[in-house]
Amino acid sequence: MMLMYSLRRANLNDLGKLIDLRVEFLKEHQNPPTVMEMERFIKTLKDYFLDKMKSNDFIAWLAESKYDVIATSGLIFLQKPPHFINLTGKFAYIMNMYTKPEWRRKGIGLALLEKLLEEIMKRGIKSVTLHATPAGRPLYEKFGFRGNNGDKEMKLTL
Repeated sequence: MMLMYSLRRANLNDLGKLIDLRVEFLKEHQNPPTVMEMERFIKTLKDYFLDKMKSNDFIAWLAESKYDVIATSGLIFLQKPPHFINLTGKFAYIMNMYTKPEWRRKGIGLALLEKLLEEIMKRGIKSVTLHATPAGRPLYEKFGFRGNNGDKEMKLTL
């Protein structure tokens, strides 16, 4: 079966697409803000993506159909003080896993998650966390993420 989409790493030219998909994701899971709040949110989000992408502390992958960006995934690299289990203190946080509704259940989220995990392993990071929606939880569990049943936070130790 031929794939109806392709994957690529996002770059600074994709800021508008990343912002649009993040807004779509948040609108599905939170009450939308007022127009003024939305304008401020979009500016703040753009500044965040710009800063973190330039420093390579945030990367994103996009899934594209022939005509449109249909999904995204994001990865933030962070560092806490070292501790006995993680001497570097480095960990990753997966965010912004979003697929447009009409493209769901086609393996796109799985493909994007694999790209993120490849990057995490390439950087030698041993701990990954995320906050799962109820719909996304089964996908993360397939990859070994664990969390309390009532808790949205899930963790994977590599």
